[in-house]
Amino acid sequence: MTMRYIIKRKIYWTKEFDSSHFLELEYESKCKRIHGHTYKVEVEIEGELNEEGMIFDFTHLSEIVKELDHRLIVSKEWVKEVGDLVIIEKNRKILKVPRDEVVIIDKPNVTAEYLAEWFGERIAENAGSNIKKIKVRIWEDPRSYAEVTFTLEPQGS
Repeated sequence: MTMRYIIKRKIYWTKEFDSSHFLELEYESKCKRIHGHTYKVEVEIEGELNEEGMIFDFTHLSEIVKELDHRLIVSKEWVKEVGDLVIIEKNRKILKVPRDEVVIIDKPNVTAEYLAEWFGERIAENAGSNIKKIKVRIWEDPRSYAEVTFTLEPQGS
């Protein structure tokens, strides 16, 4: 008897990075103050092999982390001016920070949930048609993480 089998391929990648942020919250919390984390990002990508024999190049993931490492992450909604200096106004703070020390994300807040979503979107921007699923997990500390899963579907031609 001949057996038929289906191959399901997945890659896994993880890396730590250090960044600071603060949150916009309706209630009092220490998280409204600027603070930092040693984040850990975990990525799983499912798909078929591309022409190079890879599902996705790990180098692209490292480049995303390099953008975030040792920077202040802020919401685009809080940024009042961008030039050589970024002016951030939120939570009774006005910060003037050199542009190269800030990452501005197009999300309403800088929670682990939104950071995982932002990271997944950056992966999806570089994904080939061979990618089927992207899962991103962002750990703020050893006890807590946020996770998002993107299912990529081919669009009509």
